[in-house]
Amino acid sequence: MSAQRAARSEHGEPQEELAARLRMLQELSGLGVRALARDSGLSSSSLSRYLGGQTVPPWPAVISLCRLVKRDPRPLRPLWERCSGPLPAPPRSSRHGRPRPRNDLPRDVPDFTGRRAELTAVLAAVDSHRVVAVDGMAGVGKTSLAVHAAHRLTADHPDGQLYVDLHGFTEGREPLDPDPALRMLLGALDVPSEKVPREGVEELAACWRSELAARRILVVLDNAADADQVRPLLPGAGASVALITSRNRLLGLEEVPPVSLDVLSPQESAELLARASGESDGSGGRLARDPQAAAEVLRLCGHLPLALRLAAARLRHRPGWTVGILVARMAEGTGEFDAAFAMSVR
Repeated sequence: MSAQRAARSEHGEPQEELAARLRMLQELSGLGVRALARDSGLSSSSLSRYLGGQTVPPWPAVISLCRLVKRDPRPLRPLWERCSGPLPAPPRSSRHGRPRPRNDLPRDVPDFTGRRAELTAVLAAVDSHRVVAVDGMAGVGKTSLAVHAAHRLTADHPDGQLYVDLHGFTEGREPLDPDPALRMLLGALDVPSEKVPREGVEELAACWRSELAARRILVVLDNAADADQVRPLLPGAGASVALITSRNRLLGLEEVPPVSLDVLSPQESAELLARASGESDGSGGRLARDPQAAAEVLRLCGHLPLALRLAAARLRHRPGWTVGILVARMAEGTGEFDAAFAMSVR
């Protein structure tokens, strides 16, 4: 059946013929769309568009599909080049209805505690500058604050809420370069591949800004290494906004207002420890019965939200422990707690 479709397309549009050839490759593979996409390193949605003739695939995608079935891709190159010009408008049926906006935001922590002044500052910076950069030491709660603010702003940005970890300080990983980051973000907006520049960070950044200018998008750029990494990812004109987090103060982004986080106050630390351990109802739990040991937990955690959550989790999952036992385990210094904290910080 695919051979017949390919024959019919020989006298039609080059894009239809290319799609027919790709469908023949799929038949040779014996795989469904999802399995073929997985094995060739493509997204299933993009592959469906390639096979249906809605989108011209990038040349590397054609190579991947050919190699998967052990076919030489070079005979397809002239046909692919003929398809690389301006494409016809998509079928009317594909323009009916609006796709559901994408929301990549991580879960908002239910026990978000304190940070009233900082949250107000973040929201005010977004309102005035459309971009804000949250900085602070590892474990101080930068991501939690940015994600919490992003959930508050979701209703004002109905065209999508995107999240990307830039891995600026992820142990064992190189920071994400702007080129793949931009391609990831453009893909999240379902920008057709023929509209995405094939190379050049400046060209990709311009395409990204153009897409944002026509929409109301919110994007969280988490764990940035420096200003150079994040600058190409910022919105230009329009109503889209960006929330950045980094351990460093991003001094190179002069136009972006910073919000710096310090450790929690003793009162906020105690409130977070109680809420995260499930003892915030004032019913005389373990923390209330041993306030001296509870204060020592706060000191050992350095009033860092991440450390406090880890300590609270240990207390919550070990109902037989007293707070004094928790203190003793934490004071050992090189045990399970330190390892877990080291693995968790950004």
